[in-house]
Amino acid sequence: MIKKINKIFRLIKLWLLSENKWINPYKIIRENSLSDRETILYLKKNPKVGIIRNGNSELGLMVGNSPRSQEYDKNLAEKLIDNCRNYNFATRKKYLLALPLETLVVGYTKRTAIPRWYPGRAARLAMRFLVKKKQTYASPFCFRIIDVEDEDMDSYLKLVESLFIGREVIYVGPMQGKNLEIPKFITPEEILKIPEKNAYSKFHYIVEQIKKISMNYKDPLVVIVGGATASAISYELNISNITCYDFGQYNRLYKKYLHNKISG
Repeated sequence: MIKKINKIFRLIKLWLLSENKWINPYKIIRENSLSDRETILYLKKNPKVGIIRNGNSELGLMVGNSPRSQEYDKNLAEKLIDNCRNYNFATRKKYLLALPLETLVVGYTKRTAIPRWYPGRAARLAMRFLVKKKQTYASPFCFRIIDVEDEDMDSYLKLVESLFIGREVIYVGPMQGKNLEIPKFITPEEILKIPEKNAYSKFHYIVEQIKKISMNYKDPLVVIVGGATASAISYELNISNITCYDFGQYNRLYKKYLHNKISG
């Protein structure tokens, strides 16, 4: 009961502070969303622009939920909310913010691999209160290959891989559990291991270490896998002019994509 009351309180607070309390989600989806391919092309054309991806875990955490990889932390929740609120024309020169805006549509079932409940009623409300009318939002599914919608997947996969050609990559991830492998097309200069669960407890240390390592390279690209904490770290780095991709579980989902392609 206390948890439900807290969730309602947080949603009311988000609504009160929202710039667009009565926003029309259908119009936002039509005018402000980049497709999967458009998101990757934007990153390709703007190599100094990073990406922060928000999905069920991040949006749920904002209203009080605890994702599997991260216990609820009020400070992390506030960081994720501030990341959305701070998104504007100036910050868009440093990073794209990705939100699953399509799920604001009632009965949304377009991406068949996504559960009908995604990202959850409270999470959808949080997103609705945080989204802005005149900002461009990326697709949070762009690296989740099993969920990508594109007419030419072979071309799409090559496009994703091209983002990392010639880049000095610093790879940040748990290197265990579901994410123990680095995609073959990424050859990192350095690897920084982080906890598989509750990585936010090491937030300041991780950011400090990444910044320290980045000083050794002229134009590094940080690729991070780390659940909700990755979103917060990606913001901190991009705003500090260190390009960072909140990359997610590419390898695991790519293997599922291949399995479905073979069996389907």
